[in-house]
Amino acid sequence: MKDGKDKFQIILIKDELANYLRLSISKKVLLTFVSILSISFVFFAFYSVYAFLKLKKYNSEKKVLLSNIESLERNLNEVKRENSQLHEKVSILEKERRETVQELARRIEIINSLMKKVGLNVKEKGGEGGLSIPLSKIFTEDDVDFDSRDVIKQIDSLIKRFNHVPIGYPTYGRITSPYGLRVNPVTGKLEFHLGVDIANYWGTPIRTPADGRVIKAGKCGLMGRCIEIDHGNGVRTYFGHMSKLLVRKGQFVKKGEIIGLMGSTGRSTGPHLHYTIKVNGKIVNPKLFLEAVRNVRKKEGR
Repeated sequence: MKDGKDKFQIILIKDELANYLRLSISKKVLLTFVSILSISFVFFAFYSVYAFLKLKKYNSEKKVLLSNIESLERNLNEVKRENSQLHEKVSILEKERRETVQELARRIEIINSLMKKVGLNVKEKGGEGGLSIPLSKIFTEDDVDFDSRDVIKQIDSLIKRFNHVPIGYPTYGRITSPYGLRVNPVTGKLEFHLGVDIANYWGTPIRTPADGRVIKAGKCGLMGRCIEIDHGNGVRTYFGHMSKLLVRKGQFVKKGEIIGLMGSTGRSTGPHLHYTIKVNGKIVNPKLFLEAVRNVRKKEGR
């Protein structure tokens, strides 16, 4: 109910006894209230939409983050697993490296002792031979803290020097005449044989048992076609009765390289190799050098 131009009256009837309540509200107040209510509704509507979109974006980002976290956790577990496997492999490799160093050191010590029996010096010119770390310490103390790379370097240096030591047989065959006293198969007289005769088929390859330089390659009288090699450290090897020479004087040869073929040139009764070893100008029994590998295995209990 409108009262004049500026007020609105609202009558609220309480009951059937005609009790009522009259409220009088000005037009200005009513418009203000309606405006505030409308603005509040619009603001609430916009805020609700904004909050909904914000929440939707948050949930989407949360889902992506959770997925990334799960992926990172899987990757972390995989890295941990691989790291554990790598650590295990490193431990195995370290153990194998130590065992290899110990085995090499043990073999070198055995071979070195064999060389000393014939007075052979395995030191390098202008330097010292042997290991700076005692071999016994290397393979009796598993927990010893040493730089095995340095040991391997030293062992490699020794191996290079031992490559100049004529160990093992220069050819395949059987020994028909050993070093020492024998009856000469041609003259029938008793004599001292300054080497060993190794017999096999004509043309059997003959290899140098060590690195060295050829100082003689040609005809050698009763020895027929022959080769002499200087291995350094005062060691020389001599090969006689060969059918063909495959190297020349002055040539450097590597351990295991074929230098000629077995034959029966010179004074000979059949195809064989006459093999002699000299140490510091003195002819020695080749047996120690020929059977060095066998002696190493024997010392190792194999």
